[in-house]
Amino acid sequence: MDFLMTEPAYKLLIFLCMIRGTYGELIEYNADTTAVEGQNVSLQCIVGEEHDITIIQLEWIKQQNGNEKNNQMIAVFHPGFPINYFQSGHFLKTVSNSKTGKLQGSILTLYKVTAKNSGNYICEITSYPTGSIKRTAKLQVTEPPASVKMSYPYGFIKEGDDVKITCSASPPPLRYKLGCSKDRIFWLESSNGEFILPRTTRNDSDVYICLPEWDSLVQNQQGLNATMELTVNFLDGIECNTSSPLNISVGEDVAISCIAKASQDLAYKWMRGDTTLSLSDTLSLTSVTSDQSGTYKLTAVFLDNQLQTDMKFSIHVLSKQSEANENTFENGDEPLRQDSLQSYSRCRQFTVFRALQNNESVCEVNVTEPKTQKCPDTRTEKSGYATSI
Repeated sequence: MDFLMTEPAYKLLIFLCMIRGTYGELIEYNADTTAVEGQNVSLQCIVGEEHDITIIQLEWIKQQNGNEKNNQMIAVFHPGFPINYFQSGHFLKTVSNSKTGKLQGSILTLYKVTAKNSGNYICEITSYPTGSIKRTAKLQVTEPPASVKMSYPYGFIKEGDDVKITCSASPPPLRYKLGCSKDRIFWLESSNGEFILPRTTRNDSDVYICLPEWDSLVQNQQGLNATMELTVNFLDGIECNTSSPLNISVGEDVAISCIAKASQDLAYKWMRGDTTLSLSDTLSLTSVTSDQSGTYKLTAVFLDNQLQTDMKFSIHVLSKQSEANENTFENGDEPLRQDSLQSYSRCRQFTVFRALQNNESVCEVNVTEPKTQKCPDTRTEKSGYATSI
């Protein structure tokens, strides 16, 4: 006997299908979601605000393969009652209409997911007048791709500092190796990825390589590495194009250029007392006077003031008279020393006295050898003794 459907029943069936289809399209949910192990994942199931329905109950279920009876209940919420959790590691947040305050749906958050969290999650909304509405969200959790990272205490590192370099990798390797680009033969090994470079010098500035070693069976991870550039700062002493002290004559021009070898650009400053004379590596003085004699200081400093070195420089400005005294020579040999002049004066007194007594001319006295120079013997046959003045 054929089944006959009356016209009123046929119209009612069409009406119900239209309602379920219309509401199904307006539910916001995550059809497909992918995540990496360790992340937090949020799955939403919310009815559109434009539909005036009353939600009686919200449920989240983890679907299991095979028999539906094996599905795992996660959480259930009924207005007027607290949320009932069946599993830990989840959090259910209800969502209400901002204007009417009516319940619209929920958001299920899974914390620090693993591959075991992969699967289908069923959101079921029981409402009036539509009844039960179900949507399925598929979650795929994958292992994180193999990765390698390097870190060290970023900031200013200078010669003599100990530097700690840390390597990390996922998944955890069997061991870590640390090398540098300058020497590919020497490698340091560590089980936890921590390396200490003691008392670093400028020669330790280099690009360092972290090379984790996994089990030989994991072929796709072999050879993965990370690199990091390390700079060890240094500042050497100041060197100039002339030495200190510097003797110059009044009216001359002076240009003193200095430089310090360093790992960074330097700022220079010449000062005399509290007065700044130059902000470069060169001190220039024109037509110097005797007032400019004194001690000058040059400072070389890193732009961030992390390292600094100083040098003092003495300048002696000589007057014309002083210069002439220094250049006075006797018999064309060397300048007269003080003891030479005293000997010369004493001997000349004896000579002048003897010459006047004997009516003789004054003789010249050689004072180039003051320690051996002897005065003329002024004793005569008449007197028999020497006379001094």
